[in-house]
Amino acid sequence: MVAILFAAAGAMGGCQRAGEAIAERAIEGASGDKVDIDQHGDTVSIKTEQGEMKVATAEDGGSVALPADFPSDVFLPTQRAVNSAMDMGGMKMVNVTTSAAPSVVSADVEKAMQAQGWKREMAMQAEGSSTLIYTKEQRQAVYQMTQADGGGTQLAIRSGGG
Repeated sequence: MVAILFAAAGAMGGCQRAGEAIAERAIEGASGDKVDIDQHGDTVSIKTEQGEMKVATAEDGGSVALPADFPSDVFLPTQRAVNSAMDMGGMKMVNVTTSAAPSVVSADVEKAMQAQGWKREMAMQAEGSSTLIYTKEQRQAVYQMTQADGGGTQLAIRSGGG
């Protein structure tokens, strides 16, 4: 379902009202739920009977705002471009790029998260990517990073729970 919602949000270009109506019908047909889609600038809000999801996606190299209530104790690189942000029922997902190398970002994540009282539950590295998972109280933060095209790091962060 999330994939359907995210795909519909990303496909809404061109005529805004027509795009909203088409996306609403597609999601309603796939989910069987009543759906209300509203687009303002780079942000799409999708409301169903189960809740609301907001997705913001940057245009070609731009940056979007973080969700207003993104947790202040979840590390984000200081120098970053926020490529996309999603707020779905308390779960926050952001994709950022930074000019720092993945090894530097990984070390910064580890240092900052532990300083904020997070406990690392898992660290996994595969060729070209790494994943770090932290818990604090009833919350979880997941970092997935890869080498970005042209250098730097592409970082996906998910935080939620509670």
